[in-house]
Amino acid sequence: MLKELLYRKKLSLYKLSEISGIPYSTLNDIVNCKVDIANIRAGIVFKLAGILGLSMDELYGLCNKQITVYSEEYAVNGSVNIRNKQYILEFKYHNKAFKEKLCPVKKEATLFIDSIAKWQMEKMIQKHEMEKMYELCIKAKG
Repeated sequence: MLKELLYRKKLSLYKLSEISGIPYSTLNDIVNCKVDIANIRAGIVFKLAGILGLSMDELYGLCNKQITVYSEEYAVNGSVNIRNKQYILEFKYHNKAFKEKLCPVKKEATLFIDSIAKWQMEKMIQKHEMEKMYELCIKAKG
């Protein structure tokens, strides 16, 4: 993660802002994954990558925090991405794509996001299964 790289380089956000001319608030949002780096102007990303001695792709990789979740019960993989200061869960189940906003990106949520995502994924699958069963019952009656 970018935060770890800055720590290893002993570089504070204030100092990085001073060196780069990039506003502290922008750097804070990038480092704390409050904004998708894909939504940051290319010039800012280019400047930041250069200062840190990284390629733009390497910087994108450090900022693209993706969490993988797995449901043993349904044998389904899902991923959690950060977009617009929100954790977003995405997965496929029986060729149907699911996407759900989980919660805002905050320190407290970050500690448990994998558990929250797995719980929500299983809840959505259960709801989907119940809807399929209901449809089968209706068809059987008619």
